[in-house]
Amino acid sequence: MRTPRQHTLDRATIKSLMDAIGFLVPASALHDAISVKAGHLQPTVAEQAEAILNAEREGRITGVSTETGIKYCLAEHGEAWAIQNRI
Repeated sequence: MRTPRQHTLDRATIKSLMDAIGFLVPASALHDAISVKAGHLQPTVAEQAEAILNAEREGRITGVSTETGIKYCLAEHGEAWAIQNRI
C-alpha cells in the first residue's frame, strides 16, 4: 500500500511523462518535472527515484538506456492508469 505522499509522486511522474508523449525524457528532466508537478510537497531526490522505479516496476513507464543515460517514456499501462486515476 502506497502512502498519500507516494501516490502524489506517482501521479506527478505520470503527469510529467504525459506532457511528453512520444518523446524520451532524460532522467534529470523527469526529476525536475516531478518536483514541479508535485507542487508543495518538495520531494527529495530519493523520493523521486523511488516513484520512478515504482512506475517502471508497475509497467507504467519504460526506461531506455542510451549513450547519454537513461530516458523514460509513458507505457500503454501508464496511459490506462492515468485515465483510471483521472490525471
